[in-house]
Amino acid sequence: MAIRVLLLDDSAICRAQLRDILELDDQIDVVAEASNGDQVLRLIDEASPQILLVDLQMPGTGGQETIERVMAHHPLPILIVTGQPEGVRRQAVFEAIRRGALDLAEKPRHGDAKAEAKLRAMVRELSRVRVVRHVAGKLSRRDGAPGLPTPVPPRPVDGSNSPLVVGVAASAGGPKALVNLLSAWPADFGAAVTVVQHLPSGFTAAFAEFLQSRIPLRVCIVKQLTRLEPGRVYLPNDDEHLVALSDKQLGPDRSPAVEGHRASATVMYESLAARLGARSCGVILSGMGKDGVSGMLKMKARGALTLSQDEASCAVYGMPKAAIEAGASIAALDPTSLAREVTAWVALQPSLLPRGS
Repeated sequence: MAIRVLLLDDSAICRAQLRDILELDDQIDVVAEASNGDQVLRLIDEASPQILLVDLQMPGTGGQETIERVMAHHPLPILIVTGQPEGVRRQAVFEAIRRGALDLAEKPRHGDAKAEAKLRAMVRELSRVRVVRHVAGKLSRRDGAPGLPTPVPPRPVDGSNSPLVVGVAASAGGPKALVNLLSAWPADFGAAVTVVQHLPSGFTAAFAEFLQSRIPLRVCIVKQLTRLEPGRVYLPNDDEHLVALSDKQLGPDRSPAVEGHRASATVMYESLAARLGARSCGVILSGMGKDGVSGMLKMKARGALTLSQDEASCAVYGMPKAAIEAGASIAALDPTSLAREVTAWVALQPSLLPRGS
């Protein structure tokens, strides 16, 4: 039976292009189209789609409000399909994911068969995701949240000169979980954090801005040899892996994609296992596929703490499930509990040298 798709885009031309791209797969059927958010709830009732594709910029009820309404009243998988983020749109795509959308895809350029095939694959995969009714909470900026871990107090230096590193991997549904996790840690958190969030090329800078506006830690994009420092979040540059080059330095890597991804969580985790071993911790959050699992197994073998997000709190229980089934993750927890466990792990490790030493 074909996957039933609802398109939301104020441009009739864009809707026609998306319909043509999607229906090249005889297992995908565009059953309805909307030009503004006010039409969506009615069309969901009438056409019973299995997935909604949304462009965020439109008149009337905008994409953000539409996503909240859908997830509150008629929850179904939502994929954002948009152009390169510019101006106020730079953070809007990630705010939409926080409000309930599962993932984002760049609108394929005319004749880009690879991008078109990837979009169809995402629709097939996301249409099978079970979603739950919810109303997005108001996530405050840099003011924490009730029940989060107590910040780790400064600890005396004991001579250890390898920093602690927490490596976090996420894909579909990941930005919301990432914010919940990272906002739990204060600016003087006692570990560096490396993050691989699967994104279309060209969206990294917007994602960095989105994270920085919502967490206390300083967010950096690794474009060259970079010193690891506690209290910082490191992101890979567009279309590059993020790797530990030593126990004190990160850098970009242009080796081939792994599991279809560059940046790949597996590549990041393998480098943490090799360079930092038990001074590292791995966390796999919401996402499709199994990226990161084989790398996390290597981290675990080297004595690292390895954790994953639990099914109940996941938007997409793919990568975390694969980690649990492979024996790579020793426990599955919600993001708040993951933050507490990592905080406790940091507190028990030999302390870091002071910044700048």
